[in-house]
Amino acid sequence: MITFIGHVSKDVNVRKGRETIVPGGGVFYGAFPAKAFADEVKVVTKGNMDDKPLFSLFEEKGIKLVWLNSPSTTSIKNVYPTDNPDDRESRMISRALPFQKEDIENISSKVIHVSPLWKGEFPEELFGILREKCEVLSTDAQGFLRNVDDAGNMYYKEWEKAKDTLGMIDVFKMDINEAKVLTGEEDPEKALRTVHAMGPREVILTYKDGVFLYIDEKLYHESFSGWTIEGRTGRGDTCVATYLAVRETRDPREALKVSAEITSQKMKKPGPYIP
Repeated sequence: MITFIGHVSKDVNVRKGRETIVPGGGVFYGAFPAKAFADEVKVVTKGNMDDKPLFSLFEEKGIKLVWLNSPSTTSIKNVYPTDNPDDRESRMISRALPFQKEDIENISSKVIHVSPLWKGEFPEELFGILREKCEVLSTDAQGFLRNVDDAGNMYYKEWEKAKDTLGMIDVFKMDINEAKVLTGEEDPEKALRTVHAMGPREVILTYKDGVFLYIDEKLYHESFSGWTIEGRTGRGDTCVATYLAVRETRDPREALKVSAEITSQKMKKPGPYIP
């Protein structure tokens, strides 16, 4: 079983002046490609019960949904001002309550992927609990680098607890912008080596043209075969979720190849990858 933990989001996406409201969040974009390769997939999330119908696709596609009630649902406005998919401006409209110990203490799964949307959504001390409940523990840089001010503006800053936290992580995913914030390195290989030295066994880095994997002192790369700006949202979530699911039965290099292929298909249209 693969379990995804994180807030879903009511995404407001603006591309070329056109605004759409769609279901989103890392767990939303990750669960569906994972289900294409794993028999059991579960999502643990928080939000207002009135918004739950927006995410009915989870259960329609056989994904178990654990919906924890919150006064608000997380909602993010994403503006893509150019045709570069790495160029994104985000603002928080509302936030669900952060996760607490009691939300996760009954979770048990072979693979657990924590996919927060904002700093504070998933307190770092909770990783110590999850570490005892799975064989593979994975997470995404976004939820620990992306901060939110009182006006909802989202900005990236250094992760103070990175070294302490990453020592507990098996698979860590970041994009090219997050890598620079986390390590100060613009070169992907240098950034991957720096993060790997902090503890993760496997480190994944996505950027507009493809994905890198650093494992066992070796660097692998696979290219994306194409994308549209409409399909950009959920790129990294699709990539790491597919990798985790395929990695269960295949070697890392093959898992990376499949991950790039599935992510390329996903980025050609809006919404999650659903075979």
